[in-house]
Amino acid sequence: DLKTPEGVAALTKLLQDADVFLEGFRAGYLAQFGLDYESVKKINPRLIYVSITGFGQKSHKPGHDLNVIGLASLSGLDDGTEIALPDLQMSALTGSTNAFATICMCLFNREKTGQGRHLDVSLYASGLNMKITGIAAMYGCDAQKCKPFSRVSHYYGVYQCKDGRYMTVGTIEPKFWNRLCDLIECPELKERQFDFEHEKDLIKIIGDKFKTKTQAEWLALIGDEEFCVTPILTMREALNSELTKEQNILMSVQDKDFGELHYIGYPVKISDYEQKTPQRAQWLGESNELLK
Repeated sequence: DLKTPEGVAALTKLLQDADVFLEGFRAGYLAQFGLDYESVKKINPRLIYVSITGFGQKSHKPGHDLNVIGLASLSGLDDGTEIALPDLQMSALTGSTNAFATICMCLFNREKTGQGRHLDVSLYASGLNMKITGIAAMYGCDAQKCKPFSRVSHYYGVYQCKDGRYMTVGTIEPKFWNRLCDLIECPELKERQFDFEHEKDLIKIIGDKFKTKTQAEWLALIGDEEFCVTPILTMREALNSELTKEQNILMSVQDKDFGELHYIGYPVKISDYEQKTPQRAQWLGESNELLK
């Protein structure tokens, strides 16, 4: 608790020999406690000091993920003409991933130089960085004086089925596009994969076809075929799917305080390493005794 002298003293003690310190306050907030990077560096020059903010150390602007992704053009679908709000905290996830990767690089560098670093991690910059493909397309089309094509198209998009559920169509490769045309019984469309001039007409034709069958019926037709036409699942369906079982990523443990708890494990499998059973988050103040 930094609002108490004891809390400031405890954190200062931890920072004296810490490897990494991560904070998420507004820019400049910790300076009033003498815990800004320049102050802390004097007591531990090897420290990797990580500041995660919405808009960087030069801004005091508040904001949540929804604000950040809007400003970074991450909530736009089809070049911003339609809006799609993702069911995940995109800027927070990519910001934390960038922080983690850079921490690892700085720790490796410190082994060679003995020097710590200050990492200014902006969720906005992290979000904007995710738009690299769209940004490249925009500038490239500016140079060629052509209209940027959308990431969503007739051969790469989402279609609603008869029962109101959805299928994703990712038929970028011609072989998959041709298979899609056979699946929906429209072989005459095979030569029109890149007919962007009539894209809206093609989307309607394909969309009308998908609405003739339920999601389950389309899946039955596809079967086990390796094909880039797949269903949109609910969260419960995804967690219970064969893919999740194959990945062995959903873990359950018995906790003495809460009973059965469920966790999503680390997504990367490491050779000669068995993932340990996770532990619950600590109670507020649970580790304070270690500081005495």
